[in-house]
Amino acid sequence: MRVTDLDYALENKLVQKLDIMIKRCTTKHPKRDALLINEGSEGEGKTNSSICEAYYAKYKTDREVYLFFKLRELIEMAKNTYDKIFIWDEPSLDSLAIDHYKETNIQLMRLLMTARKRRHFFIINMTKFWKFNEYIVVDRNLGLIHMYSRKEIQPGRFIYVRKKNLEGLYLGYKFSKRRQYKKYMSFGGAFPDIMEKHFDKMGFNVVGFDGKVYKNATYDIYEKEKDKAILSIGTNEKKDNLDYLKLKYKYATLPGVMQKDKAEYMDVDRVTLQRWSKLNKKYPEFDKRKDDA
Repeated sequence: MRVTDLDYALENKLVQKLDIMIKRCTTKHPKRDALLINEGSEGEGKTNSSICEAYYAKYKTDREVYLFFKLRELIEMAKNTYDKIFIWDEPSLDSLAIDHYKETNIQLMRLLMTARKRRHFFIINMTKFWKFNEYIVVDRNLGLIHMYSRKEIQPGRFIYVRKKNLEGLYLGYKFSKRRQYKKYMSFGGAFPDIMEKHFDKMGFNVVGFDGKVYKNATYDIYEKEKDKAILSIGTNEKKDNLDYLKLKYKYATLPGVMQKDKAEYMDVDRVTLQRWSKLNKKYPEFDKRKDDA
């Protein structure tokens, strides 16, 4: 099917899925958001697919699109705005280190738990779905698009896993370490390569790695900001470490959620949660009563 004023092709069944997600986050009652995940190895076309999806949603809703490299900036904007389309591009760039994946899960859960009624459309590009917890990939996600290369040469191909099949895909990897995309697929297809050709016309806003917002960004700006994100891999700034510790404390002391559920979501034991809940003794500024955020 040819879509939008840019006249690019999307698979008919994918358009139907996107329309359902758009309706979900534009219906006034009840107020809900939408989450779509693009997943696959580096260079398989996740960013391009997210651009195709986001521009279609922008064309249908006339909403603004913001593209982020850092989850922290996305959280800040999402909790202070309504009715946006957000792309979180290459989260592996700021959660690559093993010890950061759990903190990234906390941050993302925090976002999805608190921003539901703001009716945003979230599109997340991730390299490994199993690095994110079940709440994100199965409970809150509406569909997973696995990107791959045809015959290991031509990127841009995809397999769509609908929400009903996400639990099977996720638990299949958790217990057998097998990525059974084809077993759980609903349909497949390909995305047109439109990013480099059309990005300058799309009116997307890029939030740079340092937090600067580039309105109606060009493809060159996107590439420069992504280069900055890539070069940042492996950095270990003190402020980031303190932020991660604070998130651990806030999650461990989150009211209204049983400790066993917190432990299950974060794949940690209760002793670890108890240790996190005492971080305010070492860092008094972590105490929720002193937290203005």
